[in-house]
Amino acid sequence: MQVESDKTKNTKVQNKYPLSDELILENELNINKISIHHSRIMQALNNETNTTIPIMGACTTNNGGIISWKLVTRLLSTTFHPSLRKFQKNSLRYWRENYLLTCIPAAGAASRFFTDLEKFVLGIDNKIPEFKNSFNLFLNDKNKLELTLKSRKNIQEILQNTKISPELSSLYDGLLEQDDEEIKAYSKHFYYYLSKLLISGNVDKKNLQNTILQTQSSLDFSKKEFTKSIAHSESIVRTPWEYNKNIGKSKYSEINSNLNNEIYHNSDSITSHWMDRITPQTLFARKELNTSQEPSVYLSAHEENILKTYSACCLMLNKYSNLPKALVPTTSEGDSFLMLKLAEQIGLLPCLGNILVVPAFMKSEFEKEIELLKPQLQENVSDIFALRNSPFAPLWLKENRKTSGAWAVLEQGRNLSTIRFHMDGRPYTDENGKYIPVSAGHGELIHLFDEITNNFPDAECLHIRNIDNVIGSSLDRSSELNIPAECFKIIRDCIEFLRAQVEDYLFDYIKNQSNNRLQNETTFHVLRYLANFIDDNIANEALDACVDEKLTFTGVPYPSLHKILGNLFHWQPLTPHSTDFEAWEQTMQWLEKPISVFGVVRKEVADVGGGPVFAALPDGTTIKLCLEMPHANEEDAREYFGPRGKATHFNPVLAFFELKTHTRAFESTPSIGKKVEFSKLFDERFWLLSKKEYKGTPVCYHETVLHELIGNSATTNLVFIEVPRTLFRPHKSYFDSLGNDRRTYGFDETLATTETRNF
Repeated sequence: MQVESDKTKNTKVQNKYPLSDELILENELNINKISIHHSRIMQALNNETNTTIPIMGACTTNNGGIISWKLVTRLLSTTFHPSLRKFQKNSLRYWRENYLLTCIPAAGAASRFFTDLEKFVLGIDNKIPEFKNSFNLFLNDKNKLELTLKSRKNIQEILQNTKISPELSSLYDGLLEQDDEEIKAYSKHFYYYLSKLLISGNVDKKNLQNTILQTQSSLDFSKKEFTKSIAHSESIVRTPWEYNKNIGKSKYSEINSNLNNEIYHNSDSITSHWMDRITPQTLFARKELNTSQEPSVYLSAHEENILKTYSACCLMLNKYSNLPKALVPTTSEGDSFLMLKLAEQIGLLPCLGNILVVPAFMKSEFEKEIELLKPQLQENVSDIFALRNSPFAPLWLKENRKTSGAWAVLEQGRNLSTIRFHMDGRPYTDENGKYIPVSAGHGELIHLFDEITNNFPDAECLHIRNIDNVIGSSLDRSSELNIPAECFKIIRDCIEFLRAQVEDYLFDYIKNQSNNRLQNETTFHVLRYLANFIDDNIANEALDACVDEKLTFTGVPYPSLHKILGNLFHWQPLTPHSTDFEAWEQTMQWLEKPISVFGVVRKEVADVGGGPVFAALPDGTTIKLCLEMPHANEEDAREYFGPRGKATHFNPVLAFFELKTHTRAFESTPSIGKKVEFSKLFDERFWLLSKKEYKGTPVCYHETVLHELIGNSATTNLVFIEVPRTLFRPHKSYFDSLGNDRRTYGFDETLATTETRNF
């Protein structure tokens, strides 16, 4: 949606909830944009405008809306003669490394990632006010804490009646399996703090504080130094029983050992026999074990599990909830999403450059983080020579040639943000009366495309993939991802040739008035290749019109071009009663739209979410669209996007998009190309009213979605291609990461795991 083109550009919203220009400027926001957003939101809330888009039908492989994976792989495997297969691979690699960029949106906050954990902590805090801010008190308070027996009995009853999901129940043990010793230590310390407080009613904070300080001092030693100390150990491991004798000893293990001894000594819940440890003890048996004269509370296994889960949740929220999602660890080795993306781009889809879009005011932090990850990547990479000519290669490995795969960090700044509103249209303010900026959706990233093309002047195409879609870097995944990339490249080469032919025809129209056909026979071969992607009957009808009865080529008329490309990209019908020149001119306007190829995944029974559909716009036209679920009305959302809905595929955010057109790649002297006018992609018909909850208050705000703005046939030449489900591994909550390591993510061929490092 092109905000600047709105009729409300120079007018402020006249209603009972006026905006404060001072508060808007204080947050470095655009007054014009916020005013337009407010106007649209008020119209939507007052039912003066409809923000939903009616669905006319689902795009499927049967109706031509989606090109099947089987068809794509068959066509690509037969595009070149088997003897030229090596040339085919080298050509694709050359195109990737010289003309393709990868854009990774990473501005999302981790707060949504930890929603389940936050709900659990809020639920416990509301039921047990004594636990509120307990983690901060645990870290900072030096006074002796006490709870009365009555309070402890009440807390025990609440814990006993608290239900917990299996996922949350496994959180504490999952954290203890990670390599991060800090997480392990603080999880145990805080759990001991809470259990000791409930069992005996008080905690010797002095002793606990000493343990915490000891832990904090030990955490100054990085994993790198610890690994070096192991490598340079004086003892040589010669037998299996001596393997762990000296290796693995650290201050961490000493602290955890001391802590475990203290817990064993003070808690009745720990017994010496292994069967007692896995069998919940009865309250009667536990009472017999107690020898203290002080009144105590005896915790059951369920109550202990609630405390462990609460401890783990508080720790994770305190440590990571305020960070961007990209910096949150997602493997047991402690690798963040950013680290895995750096590793992915080395072997998965190496290209000219990579753009990381980060939250406002965090560009320098991410640049520093990437620099810090360089030595970690060098240390953990399985094959150091895989880093050759990359920005992560050590100095001794760099060659005297152009380095590819550079990383650039761009901010989704305040100029791409909006503010929240109450559900009646009032601007939302915090306790200080200030507006709270919020991202206006990743559709705003289109405003960064100009900067991207300026930073990489040779780039012609953009590949977009989410930061949390981690699929690994195995050869299988690389081969699968290269198929939609190659399909995009070949379709683009074909369209670039047709653009040049039609452009030359229109330029020389005065000379060609006697013939309204394209006479270049290569044009026919290009159309015949593209015809493989559409229905055979329509394709044959269009191609037959290009030859006479003796099958002699007579030229390509505009109806044939429109039939093939119109069914591939789902163009609108030609204007009736137009002249030949007007028809060719209209065809040229459609050809000039940027090419957009979306990979879509076939749905399974339980999948819920938006995807490719045919939709009706207010002007009466029907388009092909990658629709977001909130943009559909309730009936359509249930019918198409719900479980067992009519939509057969969903959007995994895997797209290839054209940044420049008219490169004239087939000519002896290729031109630089014409940059796409990205502002035209901002169509006011594709905004949605996002309704969410913020700090317990229902709010709404203006949002645009990137895959709707570049994934519609009204503004782009859009193609949906089916891709395998193995290219889609999202992380909507922290439990999607818990228990995974580098091997389960598919980084065996790129990153060494802990086990392989031991050998």
